[in-house]
Amino acid sequence: MKFTFTQKDIEKSINEYSDNENFDITILPRIMALYAIKKELKEIQNLRWYYEYDHVNIHQNQVVMEYENNQSNNFTFHYQIPLKQNFELNVFLANSSIHFLDIYNFLIQKNIIQKDQFPLKAEYHTIPHFTISMLTKRYNLRILKKITEEKDLNHTFTDDAILNELKNGFNIFNPIFEQILNQFKI
Repeated sequence: MKFTFTQKDIEKSINEYSDNENFDITILPRIMALYAIKKELKEIQNLRWYYEYDHVNIHQNQVVMEYENNQSNNFTFHYQIPLKQNFELNVFLANSSIHFLDIYNFLIQKNIIQKDQFPLKAEYHTIPHFTISMLTKRYNLRILKKITEEKDLNHTFTDDAILNELKNGFNIFNPIFEQILNQFKI
């Protein structure tokens, strides 16, 4: 199920899924940690945040930050954080492998990125994308524990390492998104 990344929808999720152990232990603390970070990043206006939760297919659980300036059906620029034990920040540039390759080749040819600058993931069931979280691979467990104990969406516990990963990713890729939009007249 898809939810907007607002306090109201997070509270709705808590009421609906609080009896689910995976939601309580893994999903909710990470959603709450990322929600606190979203509030810290309010100066970045061109992202639409939402999250997806499926109590059956846990591999679909994710927070998505969609770049709003995009008008194309073939190119969807967005960041994705899978809601799992470890932290990972991914960037998707297209809705298909073919379009991703077009953009990837453009970025390499124009020296906007280097060939091995970001790990590229391409799997049978997943559209190719970059993993851009370089320094942080894990959530701060002390912060997640405090969040779990308090269960207050107005908490002030911020995982600075993850906040910095998001800032760095947005600072690198938001301008790249604009270059792609201008080049391809999307």
